[in-house]
Amino acid sequence: MIPVSNFITGRFNFTTSEDFVNLKEYDIPCSGDSYLLKETADALKMMLDDFKKEHKNIKISIVSATRNFYTQKKIWDEKWTGKRKISGVADITKITDPVQRALKILEYSSMPGTSRHHWGTDFDINNLTSTYYEKGEGKIIYQWLAQNASKYGFAQPFKNDRTEGYNEEKWHWSYTPLSKKFLKIWNELYKEDPSQFNKKGIFEGSDKVGHLAPIYVNSVSPECK
Repeated sequence: MIPVSNFITGRFNFTTSEDFVNLKEYDIPCSGDSYLLKETADALKMMLDDFKKEHKNIKISIVSATRNFYTQKKIWDEKWTGKRKISGVADITKITDPVQRALKILEYSSMPGTSRHHWGTDFDINNLTSTYYEKGEGKIIYQWLAQNASKYGFAQPFKNDRTEGYNEEKWHWSYTPLSKKFLKIWNELYKEDPSQFNKKGIFEGSDKVGHLAPIYVNSVSPECK
């Protein structure tokens, strides 16, 4: 059994956990091997099947699902050092203030140990740009999800109804019957020991910017609290 703290912070191998399923086994379109908790996958399958009944020629594909701590750390560290480019930033290493550098990364990427993608409840669909969802098939998909996703337990955690935290992500959806519980547990873990998120060496800049973690973890739309 995975210790609760390890699960909530993504420090485990979801590919070998009996609680997680490969979406390929559910005939859910996805990019490579993508895993979610079984309960999430069951609800997702039902929702996508119903969407397909109304829009037979429009495909919703999962482009990112569960990510563990180590994958998130790689993404974060590569963005911090400039190895992985960020849109609109020529050279992030020229931002010498660690908090300002972190804030730029935090527009769309989580610090390892704080991502909702650790939980097996959250996934990204089709296209990771907001403009895709403003016209054509993207608009049809988004409008359908906005109207119907809650019937299956899903909600968009990062909408424009927030005053802080990540930028809006129209592609990111969360299975709230579980993710609400996991959010509470994350906050309990942080309250018990903040150092597990902000001590030096956890990830690049963790001792300088880890204190921002609760702001971003908790800055979600009301449906996800």
